Amino acid sequence: MADMSPPRARAPYRVRQFTPANPALANGGGVPASIASARYVEALARVVYMWGHPLVNTFGRSSTWALMEGHGPGMAMGLFPGAPKNWMGYVDDYLPPSQRHVVTPNNDTIYGACFGDLGAEPVVIQTPDDVPAGHYWTIQIVDAFTTVVHQLGSASGTVPGKYLWVGPDWQGVAPEEFVEVLRSPTNIGVAMARSFAAHTEEGKAAARAVLDQMGAYPLSADAPGRRAFDCKASARNKVYPPGLTAEMLAADPDLLRTRPVRGDSFWDDLEKALDANPRVGPNDAAMAEQARTLLGLRRSDLGWKLLLDRIALAADAELYEGARYDQVGVDAGNGWQRQENGGDWGSDWYGRALAAVIYIYVNDYHEATYLIRGTDAEGALLQGRYRYKVRFEKEQLPPVDAAKGGFWSLTMYDRDYFMTATSPNGRHNIGTVNLDADELEFGADGSLTLVLSHAEPADAEGKANWLPAPDDQFALLLRAYVPGPAILDGSYVLPNVERVR
Repeated sequence: MADMSPPRARAPYRVRQFTPANPALANGGGVPASIASARYVEALARVVYMWGHPLVNTFGRSSTWALMEGHGPGMAMGLFPGAPKNWMGYVDDYLPPSQRHVVTPNNDTIYGACFGDLGAEPVVIQTPDDVPAGHYWTIQIVDAFTTVVHQLGSASGTVPGKYLWVGPDWQGVAPEEFVEVLRSPTNIGVAMARSFAAHTEEGKAAARAVLDQMGAYPLSADAPGRRAFDCKASARNKVYPPGLTAEMLAADPDLLRTRPVRGDSFWDDLEKALDANPRVGPNDAAMAEQARTLLGLRRSDLGWKLLLDRIALAADAELYEGARYDQVGVDAGNGWQRQENGGDWGSDWYGRALAAVIYIYVNDYHEATYLIRGTDAEGALLQGRYRYKVRFEKEQLPPVDAAKGGFWSLTMYDRDYFMTATSPNGRHNIGTVNLDADELEFGADGSLTLVLSHAEPADAEGKANWLPAPDDQFALLLRAYVPGPAILDGSYVLPNVERVR
């Protein structure tokens, strides 16, 4: 029987087309068409999951708005920068190594973070105007999909002042004292502030002095002149959800070990995230249409809903199992791997999803290049019970632009990409900061050999150059902030990680 319902009551054409016109033909004549539709929907759903994972991830993190509302900028769960909508919250030190919520935080900078809803109103971004020569800072601005759309900071020679961060539909005029309008392709976005901190109280005080000049707040709260921020006051304002206390988290940090994206709620979460971001950038627009079609199909029929829910569960499990330091990226020489387009994802939806799992909100690769690995020179998984060495020959340390604040850092992570909760020598990373403090020992030939192991080396040079590993599988990430041309073009290759036998 023909469908006589009014056109407005019908599902959109793109949804209806997946049901064959005559699926009940005699002798199974409609089966091939039904199978073809189902197979196409399955394949499309897998791609939409990968495309939408970072969007759902980012939108889910904006839940801190509700937690921090009425409390002002502070530390969500007493651990992370948090703030009401369109404000920046801060920590005043490195993120604690014992936390088990945010994977692969750095141990190099002090953070500020603003989750913006630019559909509600524009946000003022203030950059520092009193920065010591050679001090590294950045305010990285990403869209809802984690693509870096603006990278302010020492590397790019950003002019000090106030910038207006606006959404895709904003048609206003910025006040006269603003340096520039920074447009986002999505309503939801994230502004991440970072200020370099050496491993000393003096170094951290210098980092805070710069961070106190950096911030974000709603345009409606703007006034002439610059605003002063206070990351130490923000860090004292620790806010916990009902039923959770600092004592509970100290006793069991794994209470916060939750996945930001879940297969069993993916489609519902994706629909909410798309509703909050009705417009997206050109690299995501076509897939946003496909996603909305699948969401309509899921609502139209229980059979389609069950199929799409099953595919989301499978894709979710596969992504989390495949997004590992021993697998992500391409060969960068000597066993190291790299996502060559880090932060500048374009239409690389798969690479963007992988990054969202293992190190979400990476900087644009021109700002900071990330080199990772989970295996040794023989292709075996890295294990803390063994001893490894990383030998840099004379004058072969990672080339970075120190004049713009550039530095390098090798960070140790456990098998789940958290820092070890405690370190016998206080190190969770090793690099420029240790060189500046004259903590490392060079060989007579000018080489530098780093030692990675759970057990403390017995020799003096090994102790001086020791980066402690967990007593289990581990992974490594080397960050080169403000990388030199040799890192960017791949001509510089890090030394291998050799097991000592």
